[in-house]
Amino acid sequence: MQLGAFSGSILTFCEWVARLAYLNVLWIFFTLSGFVIFGFFPATIAMLATLRQFLIKNHPHVFKTFWHYYKKEFLGSNKLGLIIVVIGFILYMNINFLQSNSNEGSSLLFYSSMIMSCMYFLIICYTFASFVEFEQPLGIHLKNALLITIYSPIPSLFIIFGFVAVYFAVTTISGVGFFFSVSLLGLVVLSSANLAYKRIARKQEQLGSRLGN
Repeated sequence: MQLGAFSGSILTFCEWVARLAYLNVLWIFFTLSGFVIFGFFPATIAMLATLRQFLIKNHPHVFKTFWHYYKKEFLGSNKLGLIIVVIGFILYMNINFLQSNSNEGSSLLFYSSMIMSCMYFLIICYTFASFVEFEQPLGIHLKNALLITIYSPIPSLFIIFGFVAVYFAVTTISGVGFFFSVSLLGLVVLSSANLAYKRIARKQEQLGSRLGN
């Protein structure tokens, strides 16, 4: 009985390793197919949407599912990508400008901009997760991502620590980057976002029970 459970765990682990490696290769291929500029965001959304299917215990055909979401979300994901790039570019230029000035006021604004950049990074992660989880207008995705970033610090810490762990794995273990870098980051984002959703649902239930009493 114990041996069967152990063998099942090993099989499940191997299946996940194979899925993550395959998704990572698909992400690279479809990103390059879109000349990077037009392929990055559709490939990222397709990878996250496919990965989500496995997290909710569905077992679709990986390539067909990836290709389905890549086509379906090509325009919508690039619209999202344009917003992300424009805001990111503004933050980047602002940080560079403040870094070139050495007065006390500029230093304060510089560190404030760094904090805003960290929050922006988390908002992007939650926006991606929301994009593949819910059918909502783009503005709602961004608003909800901002609220989750502000009010869910624990899942946000999981994202930060997860990205750091993946970074060290990629830089220290040969071959990990090509087969697992982006797919592992996607797993970190979706798992952390699901934790945030569950915490929000519990708070809503508690609030509802209090109002009912």
